[in-house]
Amino acid sequence: MDRGTKPSRRTVLAGASAMLVAGCFDVDATPEATGADWRMYGRGPGRTRHVPDARLSRDGVDVAWERQVSASSWLPPVVANGVGYCQYANGLFVLDPATGEGPNVGTYGGFGRGGPMAFGSTAAYDDGVLVVPYGDTVGGYAADPERWPDEVSGLGERRARWWTDGDETGTRPVGGVATDVRWGATPVVSGGSVVGVNGFSNTAWAVDTDDGSVHWRYDLRDAVENVSEPLGLVVDESTGTVVVGVRDVSDPGLVAIDVRDGTSKWTDESGDGGDLGPADRNALAAGDGRVYVVDGADSDETVRLRELDAKTGDTSWTRSFERHRHNGVAVGGEAIYHLGTVGDRSSADEFAVAAVDRADGEVHWEERLADEPGFDFGVTVQPPTIAGDCLLVPGGDGLHALDRTNGEHLWTFTELVGTAGGSETERVASTPAVVTDDRIVLGMTIGLYGLE
Repeated sequence: MDRGTKPSRRTVLAGASAMLVAGCFDVDATPEATGADWRMYGRGPGRTRHVPDARLSRDGVDVAWERQVSASSWLPPVVANGVGYCQYANGLFVLDPATGEGPNVGTYGGFGRGGPMAFGSTAAYDDGVLVVPYGDTVGGYAADPERWPDEVSGLGERRARWWTDGDETGTRPVGGVATDVRWGATPVVSGGSVVGVNGFSNTAWAVDTDDGSVHWRYDLRDAVENVSEPLGLVVDESTGTVVVGVRDVSDPGLVAIDVRDGTSKWTDESGDGGDLGPADRNALAAGDGRVYVVDGADSDETVRLRELDAKTGDTSWTRSFERHRHNGVAVGGEAIYHLGTVGDRSSADEFAVAAVDRADGEVHWEERLADEPGFDFGVTVQPPTIAGDCLLVPGGDGLHALDRTNGEHLWTFTELVGTAGGSETERVASTPAVVTDDRIVLGMTIGLYGLE
């Protein structure tokens, strides 16, 4: 582990243009996030997936509303200022999470195909900014729920206020070749900055939420010479640390950057490769001055969970699990919850859930669930959500709720859908469980549900 590697060779760019823009508008800034918001993939910039004050029933949930669609491929919803933005293959719902009411905006071409959206507060606009990934290019969109047209085609340029790839910013799309971006590497919003990565140039960057002006840009190869791709991105706001997971040839590593000025803090190249497959999208979380990372261990049937100090990069503890696949982590209170699958390619997998003490890495409890990740036009590997005293696990048979204190199975929500052969099968829970004001917003196969 190398602390304090050389600072970015890129000069920090001034954000004066954003202040000038803000000064031209007589509006109130968009309110900051509240307990009801779920503004990005993972809920917050640390992707902890934790809603501490939620109160969910221990006896089951009812359908408050549903919206049916003809094609699924749901992306994880975001919720901000009482509005949910929920995208699927052919459209975007802009709705009230309490009632499910709101327009279904048709989307075509490249709009929003690069991964989950994020929402940021702005000083210049009272509706905030909806951050829409297009691979390595990101668009900052007007989010006003009352002004969405019937359809948004292509890049939806009439809705975009700015575009950036972390190097250039403009009012028209910028950047070059778009690369596939893993969900966990899509942008996060921290304070007045959108923080992201560019897989083509192997850089991390931060831009202003108001106008996309570049705050800083960091070449990841300054810290890890043989970076082949960024794997994930989180921000620990308590220490102001951006942590980027990277692949160094075959093994994963970590690069820590100061969120304020883009200078390097530390690097960690002690990751162990293995074959995590789609798990890379959910392999990082951060909060309370600590960083959690999942990588391979001594075989492709074992995963390793580590806790690191966000300030120094020092490893506090390590815990290994026999797992066929890593699905994700959620961090809350005294425990971190690891979700994986057990089994092998010749037999059906089933979920394995473990609650791990954040103080020392000891396992509080470990349970199995007779379900596995579903397949919904491709692999859907969804992470868990902590909601009050419940742990919510999306799977092939629907959404499961466990008691987070002991792993007891509380309930499963599922809906049956007819098959071509005349039988019925369970609908797949194909998004994380987004919890807002004690309501769950969940994408399942060909329907979006509000559960209460």
